[in-house]
Amino acid sequence: MANLKIIPFSEKYHFIKEKQSTIRLHEHGLMRLIPISVTEELINSTNKIIFHALLNSWVYKEMFFDHYSQKSDDKHGPFLLSSMNPEDYLEIDNNHLVEEIIQIVTSPKWSCPSITKEKLTNVKKLLNHLIDKEKDSFFLKKCLSFNVSSQEAIVYEHEWSHSLTSFYEYVLKDKKNSKIYLLIITYE
Repeated sequence: MANLKIIPFSEKYHFIKEKQSTIRLHEHGLMRLIPISVTEELINSTNKIIFHALLNSWVYKEMFFDHYSQKSDDKHGPFLLSSMNPEDYLEIDNNHLVEEIIQIVTSPKWSCPSITKEKLTNVKKLLNHLIDKEKDSFFLKKCLSFNVSSQEAIVYEHEWSHSLTSFYEYVLKDKKNSKIYLLIITYE
């Protein structure tokens, strides 16, 4: 027992952030796809372990703005990491995921132009390529309260949260390829 070394999940599981793709929805909206390679051991763990490890990984510690992102030790998007936990990720049906994303990008936004047919076609192509029956999909439910609060001027979690009017995050778990995909939509 004396020789056992206890290490945190964030050190045990290795996350490798791959090159992200973006689709500029219009001048105030951006969709990001961030692929993250993970160990086979992690991708086959429980969802609670996966999300706990993700929340504590360096790849997840990043603030997102409309046009860029910035590394941050204690923030993810408009949220403080200390306010997040694995239970914040709700599993959703893949068909519902596609419908929800199409609804988000096509719905009118205050002081934003509509998405063009070309951009919508690009979004649909990405979704068709990304989402399949082999992947499990999750929605970060904290986005619901942020998106409502940003419209009602309720207090933000940190000083940079106000730079976004809406933030949507989906996580796709791909066991076949040992990857996690973050699909993040931001509006300023």
